[in-house]
Amino acid sequence: MNKPHEPQKSGLGHRVFFGTLTRLSRDQGPSHFTVKYRKNGEAWQWINDHFPQEDGEICFQDFEHISMDFSTYLQVRDSDFHVQPLTNNFVVETQLWSVTAPIEAAHGKHSTFQAYKLGLPSAVIHWFSLVRISRPWLAPRQGRGQFLLSEDAVLTSFLRRDGLHLVILAISTDEVLTVLNSDEQGNIVVIARNDSLNQGRITVLAAVATTFEDGNTAVINSAREFIRSTMPTLSEEQPARTGYASKDADAKEPEDWQENLAYCTWNGLGQDLSDEKIMSALKELAECDVKVTNLIIDDGWQSLDDNGTSPFDRRWTNFAADKSSFPVGLKSTISMIRETYPYVEDIAVWHGMFGYRGGISPSGDIYKRYKTLEVKKQKSGLLAGGTMTVVDAEDVFQLYDDFYRFLSEAGINSVKADNQFFLDHLDDANHRRSLTKTYQDAWTLASVKYFELKAISCMSQIPQILFYSQLPAQKPRFTVRNSDDFFPDEPSSHSWHVFCNAHNSVLTQHLNVLPDWDMFQTNQAYSGFHAAARCVSGGPICFTDKPGEHKIDLINEMTAKAPVKRIILRPNVGKTTQVYMSHKDRAFCKIGTYGGPIETASSIMGVFNVGEPSLVELVSLKEFTNIRHDQTYIVRAHTSGKILSRLTPDDHKALMILRLGHWGYEILTAHMLHSFPLQGNQSGLLTEVAVLGLLHKMTDVAAIRGVDMIRENFPLRLSVKVTLKALGILGIFVSDLLRRSVHDSVTLNGKRIPLDLVRTAEDKQILEMDLEAGYKQLQPETDWSSGITINLILE
Repeated sequence: MNKPHEPQKSGLGHRVFFGTLTRLSRDQGPSHFTVKYRKNGEAWQWINDHFPQEDGEICFQDFEHISMDFSTYLQVRDSDFHVQPLTNNFVVETQLWSVTAPIEAAHGKHSTFQAYKLGLPSAVIHWFSLVRISRPWLAPRQGRGQFLLSEDAVLTSFLRRDGLHLVILAISTDEVLTVLNSDEQGNIVVIARNDSLNQGRITVLAAVATTFEDGNTAVINSAREFIRSTMPTLSEEQPARTGYASKDADAKEPEDWQENLAYCTWNGLGQDLSDEKIMSALKELAECDVKVTNLIIDDGWQSLDDNGTSPFDRRWTNFAADKSSFPVGLKSTISMIRETYPYVEDIAVWHGMFGYRGGISPSGDIYKRYKTLEVKKQKSGLLAGGTMTVVDAEDVFQLYDDFYRFLSEAGINSVKADNQFFLDHLDDANHRRSLTKTYQDAWTLASVKYFELKAISCMSQIPQILFYSQLPAQKPRFTVRNSDDFFPDEPSSHSWHVFCNAHNSVLTQHLNVLPDWDMFQTNQAYSGFHAAARCVSGGPICFTDKPGEHKIDLINEMTAKAPVKRIILRPNVGKTTQVYMSHKDRAFCKIGTYGGPIETASSIMGVFNVGEPSLVELVSLKEFTNIRHDQTYIVRAHTSGKILSRLTPDDHKALMILRLGHWGYEILTAHMLHSFPLQGNQSGLLTEVAVLGLLHKMTDVAAIRGVDMIRENFPLRLSVKVTLKALGILGIFVSDLLRRSVHDSVTLNGKRIPLDLVRTAEDKQILEMDLEAGYKQLQPETDWSSGITINLILE
């Protein structure tokens, strides 16, 4: 071992040691190691004997090339499978194959089932799968060595002894649902169900790549091309119903809607909703200066019958709101909300895929207006057998068009369509065959027509919907719930919720959706943990507090004012950086993303302790997403504001030491340094500058729309222009700030900011500008669609 080296002052009393390990043989595979230590001259001790710590493992990428022969990685066992190499136009250094087999046609209402043994993946060290943990939801599973699953998987990846990754994706097309599983020997088993009256084809895509993400990207993008070539798109099948044509038509992605702070009634107000409770909650939020722009009226507003006490028994009667809870009606309630709280821009209501959980009531107006059908429910899962009444496929488009027109005329301009997995819970193949695509097309087209696709798809992670509705890119991107619910009263669920969403996003990041990590509450012990996760998720942020129970400081960390409303600072979609690390491993869950203008984007890593009472770990700059190896960075920690400066990815000493307690978290942002020769530079040194974004916000850099830095020669100085989407305290790192004159040159939309609002931070390297206070004083003309512009001169 080398002598101990402490690369940065962590303030935690830790020391970092560097050493070398000798690889004994190229055929050895991964190398394992452990550590001996001693304190104050005591006897040497093995760390494993005193701490629940497994041996370390180093996997070497050791191969001459990626073979085009699929049997190098998996020997196909069943002769019915046909393996075909595919042209890979998506990722370099990746080989791609399709593996197909036939499946017989269904017989009337009875599906055909087929299981094929695909084969045994070779040289496996670790594996990762996204499984169907329940009918509506996906979740991660990990293992070492032999591949063993207890649930059906959609996506599976294997880390091999040579350091390559074998990624396999089961595609569900038309009426053929396909999943992956294993047998007791570790073989991959492909299981399929055909609901079609025609013979079908089972399709699996496989890729081998040097990284998981390359293989993952290759199979999912190839699946999109495959679906496009084999399945008619909804725009091709139903162009006349709504005038909807394609993603390039007038329909636009509802970006503003997705970046607005939302409040949902679900956990905060419960299912016993009323207009009075909603108005009271909004009043209390306004008194706390929390002006929510999006309001989601969740389950509890609809007109239902009294068929039983369970929500799964009650049935939908008519479009109107429940008369006892909303006596003035839905339209008057929405008008009252908008008149009292004009900053509420978008109001959504919840409904089930079939209207409500129990379907359609035979005593209601909907039953009389539309053709209905009695369907049989499968006995397993949430619906627990029996029958229910639903609107027949013949009238589904009319139902959704009428319903969404009614909502639109009442002032509703967005929806949350829940319970979409019910389509896969139908017992008879003929019902799944006639209803699945029809209901998906009907609600999607109606939401485009009436709400510009301001819609949340919920409980919809069934394979048929993943590949038919969420993968194709012919329509604007819409919001999809990314995992099972947030459960406020189940402490053990909180770390799993974040871990599960981080892993599900390795798939959903590539779909034509915005992953939604669900609502949460801000005034609990775990609230900061959830808030940080939502911020780095890259998805919407919605809270569901009980009236009067808010943590305002936390809400301020998640949001910024722009200025008449609060917006969230949304980076790109975040996902786990370590797919093979399980929830039970003694390791942080690391979520990688990036934010800011693409040419100067800063890398963001959310770090979460998802299991241990306390955990210490080294974080390397190389682990960050979107890092450029030819650049130098500073890394700033959100919770402490501490900065580690002049780090390069290829420096093995570019490490950060983190200690996190139970439900502990940190958000690290790596900012690229831009270097300039300026007057007064010391010999050989340059002035290094990085725009940090809005300080004290969890995803500070996501507030940045644009950055321009221009060195002027006469006189020698640096002009910096920053465009932001919101107000707050703008921070700019300047390596030799104390040598520079800058404070009296700062302008906001052309108006000079008062000197007392521009200051040097305690670390003497960050220039801070209070733009919110400056905006209030200056009142500059602002086109918020373009943002605000800050100019300053470094001399």
